[in-house]
Amino acid sequence: MNEKDVIQNFISKQQHNSVAYGIGDDCAVVNPSPGHQLVVTTDSMVEGIHFVKQSPAYEIGYKLMATNISDIASMCALPKWATLNLTIKTYNKKWLKNFSNGLLDCANQHNIALVGGDTTLGDHLVMSLQLIGEIPIGDARLRENTVIGDAVFMTGKVGYASQALKHLIDNNYQHSSLTTSQISALYKPPSRVSIAIALRHLIHACVDISDGLLHELEIICERSATGAKLMLERIPIPQDAEILQVITAGDDYELLFTADAKHEQEISQIANAVGCEITLIGHIIGDNSVMLTLNDQRVDYPEISGYDHFASS
Repeated sequence: MNEKDVIQNFISKQQHNSVAYGIGDDCAVVNPSPGHQLVVTTDSMVEGIHFVKQSPAYEIGYKLMATNISDIASMCALPKWATLNLTIKTYNKKWLKNFSNGLLDCANQHNIALVGGDTTLGDHLVMSLQLIGEIPIGDARLRENTVIGDAVFMTGKVGYASQALKHLIDNNYQHSSLTTSQISALYKPPSRVSIAIALRHLIHACVDISDGLLHELEIICERSATGAKLMLERIPIPQDAEILQVITAGDDYELLFTADAKHEQEISQIANAVGCEITLIGHIIGDNSVMLTLNDQRVDYPEISGYDHFASS
């Protein structure tokens, strides 16, 4: 089994009108839509850091694609083309089949074409996906576009992934102990592409909260030279969760965005039409810091606001 066999047997070719030449050459050739710009993101997943060796291959592949889709959604763009770099420790036909099925199932749900990449053998299981999307020229929603007086909104709920991870750790990483909803929370975050595009004309700034809601709000404020008031009682979390732990845990892949507060009703109507829960959880203010309140009472700020890969370095 060589690299060519791996590609032909597991990374199947797809048919997409936007792809002039896909897998098979040194480079792919794609056809962007007229009047659009490209948006590009990449994420890596490393065994022992982003997942454990007991993690099911299908779920790993699905999550690798889904997390990159979340980044494209945060720009209010449409994901279209992906490339995969995969380093495996040994050739395992069953693992490769399940991994590629998960990756491509998620891709096909969003009409994303896998157009190339690289496969190698190495000492560690490492996978990186580059995802390319497109957006009408000038329509990308950047973090620096926040305006004082904006309302802060979030999609969905937070805290379920961190709860599922805690359950997994407590059960010695036995995935059979997870419920279907816990598997989904941990490995299959919902796509927010449709709601992001539907609200693009109203959104000022947007970010996905993969590294923690509070951390991502800090970044928005830093990039736009603003501050924020975050109303903790408004954030949708599991009933038995602790709010400060939830907003700093990360791995939720929901969207946090700002928009003029006067559009709250319109945003709610669009969200209902798309089938996505959206909650107003705060406001942008002008003092260049983030303030936490619970039922109008100031709350002490946590020492750590989110996940940092290099915190222990």
